[in-house]
Amino acid sequence: MSPVARRVTSRIVELLALLSLSAITSVTRVSRAQASDPLRTPVAQEPSHKSSLVDSLGGEAKRDYELGRLLYDNGDFAGALLRFESARKSSGDARLLWNAAVCEKALRRYTRAAAAMRAFLAHGSEGMSEATRASARDFAEAAESLTAVLVVTSNIAGADVYLDSERLGRLPLREPARVDWGTHEVVVKRTDYISYTQTVTIASSAVTRVVAVLRPVVHQGRVVVRTQQLQAISIDDRTVGWGSWEGVLASGRHSLRVSGEGFRPYARHIVVTDDQTQGFDIVLGRAARSSLPTWVWLVGGGVLAAGAVTAGYFVFKSDPARPSTPGSIATVQLELH
Repeated sequence: MSPVARRVTSRIVELLALLSLSAITSVTRVSRAQASDPLRTPVAQEPSHKSSLVDSLGGEAKRDYELGRLLYDNGDFAGALLRFESARKSSGDARLLWNAAVCEKALRRYTRAAAAMRAFLAHGSEGMSEATRASARDFAEAAESLTAVLVVTSNIAGADVYLDSERLGRLPLREPARVDWGTHEVVVKRTDYISYTQTVTIASSAVTRVVAVLRPVVHQGRVVVRTQQLQAISIDDRTVGWGSWEGVLASGRHSLRVSGEGFRPYARHIVVTDDQTQGFDIVLGRAARSSLPTWVWLVGGGVLAAGAVTAGYFVFKSDPARPSTPGSIATVQLELH
């Protein structure tokens, strides 16, 4: 099937599913219109049930429920969902899962809508008529038609799977996950392994597969040093290159030194981190020029020492040939003690 045909088919499926959901929601609205409760669902009106949902709630649960109905009618579906969930947790009444499913559908979160309605069928439909259960099944099926199955596998068992920052479970998953159409981020991670991240775009109900290949964390990083030609690069007091060097070092603290004849050396400590690359561009400054003649630095060590003493002598000894001039501070003679 061509890409154009697939897009057209997906659009038709989406429209049919939306029409089905709209029809189911319309039934709910008609039921609410026949009662004073603006958000009362067929669940709350079942004559075979001992008491309606609103009558069976009390205290904080009833206040949350009534506020949830008010928020729903004012278009705040997210706020209504929070209130219905709070009422369900405090009361333990699973019939509130129906209202949660309706809110999720209004928020276009079809995966959650279907899951909430499936949970209602499993735990909250006791005592309900077959017509109510049939409506719940139709709702769940229509919502699921707007989702896709996501299958995640990995070369490493026991890794945790996250979908859009929400944890799905640990591999291997007990059952494939369902996701809404759109763009999602799948992350698979496990201690001592580099996390795997993949972005998937789902535009149909076809099965989407993610194969995560995890690599062990190697406690080392890469260092790149660039300097001028013929300048020595040393790592941990060992010369590793001239002019430029790139290599892998164990994670942790290391010493870096760059030196060259006629230049001031450069030294610092660097910290290498796992699976990271650091770069250093180093330009050495020129060393200060000596005022002594060049030939002084070319002689042997013994002569150089003598020359240094001689230089010091000429610098610090006063000139005996220069006559003293009375009143001149510069010619005052002082004896050393």
